[in-house]
Amino acid sequence: MLTIFAIPKAFKGIFENIQINAITSWLQLDPKPQVILLGDDEGTAEVAARLGVEHVTSVDRNSYGTPLMPAIFQQGQARARYPTVAYVNSDIILLSDFMSAVETLTSEYGTSAFLGVGRKTVIPITELLDYGDPAWESKLRRRAAVEGEHVTYDSDFFVFPKGLYEAIPDFAIGRCYWSSWIMFDARRRRIPMIDLTQAVLTVEPKHDYSHAKSTGGASRLSGVEFRMNKAHFKGCRYYTTVNASRLLTPEGFAPAPASRHVLSLWVRSLYWVYFFLKGTSYPYSIPLIYIARWLRAIGMRISSLQKQVQKRAA
Repeated sequence: MLTIFAIPKAFKGIFENIQINAITSWLQLDPKPQVILLGDDEGTAEVAARLGVEHVTSVDRNSYGTPLMPAIFQQGQARARYPTVAYVNSDIILLSDFMSAVETLTSEYGTSAFLGVGRKTVIPITELLDYGDPAWESKLRRRAAVEGEHVTYDSDFFVFPKGLYEAIPDFAIGRCYWSSWIMFDARRRRIPMIDLTQAVLTVEPKHDYSHAKSTGGASRLSGVEFRMNKAHFKGCRYYTTVNASRLLTPEGFAPAPASRHVLSLWVRSLYWVYFFLKGTSYPYSIPLIYIARWLRAIGMRISSLQKQVQKRAA
């Protein structure tokens, strides 16, 4: 029914457990999807063999060793056995509601074009999850409700019919702008984009970007690959899950509310500030970054207190 393809990082350090947790979760889905791992980074072949998933070693990379998006999407779609495919970042844990959402999308759109996206919930997870425990999913859901937070409006997964994406700029995967281009391109072509956030819980263990060679090994996401992706993005608008044309809720499909047009402007302005501070003006913007983090922490604390008051009142 579904083919999932991904391009893992090297299975070392914190990313070993993170990615094994994610890929193993995909294999718990029912019906079980076809899973394709792309690339030859350290440990990929061994993990693919151990988990019994397909492995494609050859993938185009830039001079920094980062896989390029066109080759990833071309090979993922070409090797898919099913008409519906999903690109999923290799650190994203999927739960049973993901397959339910895919079934709903395919029932609604049939052979027509569509794009399913959604926001991730970030949780600090470093240990391997016990998928032999029948209650692993319910435990993770409870943990997400207590510890999880949405830290971005971007999407770390994309569900669409095979063949939808054939002409893609040479974005370096994971270095900003590439995921927004997928959503912008869908809306530009008037393809329905459905925000699955309310119907699907996707979990990402918290991590930084210290693996990125073009940043000098720092935890920030900036540098030459950021600038290269920005150049490929020229002329596009930074679209996120906020720009979806429809929502999938536990009650079914719903049109995106008009208020999202205003929210889109706000979100795009936030991303402009983020990219300016973390990319264009870095490292001169470091003092402003610390101030922004301080203000964000205060805002989150106020929000948390408000929620506690509301719960007590209820």
